[in-house]
Amino acid sequence: MAVTALPGVIDEDLGPHVSLAQDAWRRFSRNPLALVGLSVVIILVLGAVFAPLLGRYDPNALDMKLIGTPTPPSLAHPFGTDVDGRDYFSRALFGARISLEVGFVAMLVSISVGTIYGSLAGFYGGAIDAVMMRFVDVMLSFPSFFLILTVEALTNQFSILVIMLVIGLLSWPGLSRLVRAQVLSLRERDFIVAATASGAGDGRIMLRHLFPNAIAPVIVAATLAIGDNILTESGLSYLGLGVQIPTPSWGNMLQKALDPDTLSAPWLIAIPGLLILTTVLAFNFVGEGLRDALDPRSKK
Repeated sequence: MAVTALPGVIDEDLGPHVSLAQDAWRRFSRNPLALVGLSVVIILVLGAVFAPLLGRYDPNALDMKLIGTPTPPSLAHPFGTDVDGRDYFSRALFGARISLEVGFVAMLVSISVGTIYGSLAGFYGGAIDAVMMRFVDVMLSFPSFFLILTVEALTNQFSILVIMLVIGLLSWPGLSRLVRAQVLSLRERDFIVAATASGAGDGRIMLRHLFPNAIAPVIVAATLAIGDNILTESGLSYLGLGVQIPTPSWGNMLQKALDPDTLSAPWLIAIPGLLILTTVLAFNFVGEGLRDALDPRSKK
């Protein structure tokens, strides 16, 4: 039986036995930056998961012999020690755990809220859509980082759970507009009209037909959101409104490294800064690769 190409899709490699997932991976694997980003993400996740095994020291343990003078990287301490005599490698590993946890959980919160909100607005349209989107416009008129800063300062709550919820609940409006646009374009398609004519309820149409067909841009947005959330958490911790010392995070490690007593130890600044930069770039590379891989109109 001949395979009929989808309109607008040109891909000589797509055969009758190639699934969408296989074709997406084939496209993704052709992007060298995406593969590099994925490799870095996997290494970071493994390092965070196995931090207790990889770190030779308690990240919060003080070495009384080294307090007051940061020591440079050595075999005993690969990343050196900070001014309080704490092993910097162990703190970087456990900081990765905190940063990735905040990035992933805040992403799940924002993706959940944004997807549901945007789907409802796009599906029902009319006055409901207009009112819901005006609220989104109001939310987007405020810089999200400063809005998060305001909420953190007013609540005076700096636990990791509160930080994750605040970042997630204040970063969904942009995604909701993306999902709304997808739903608006999908709800007029023939398969949605047929489902409506067959008597399917609104919930079934959204769950069985709209969500699966609108998931591709959501996956891309979710990947990019992780990097943004890590950067936001690092900024909050750097300003003293995020994860509090002595709990290690890359942001408060950078904040501590800028104390006058530690300015003579540049590695204390370089290490958390490079970790933040590398992680955000890695997730951005993966997100860009997914965007190309999940777009059937693109051809590499």
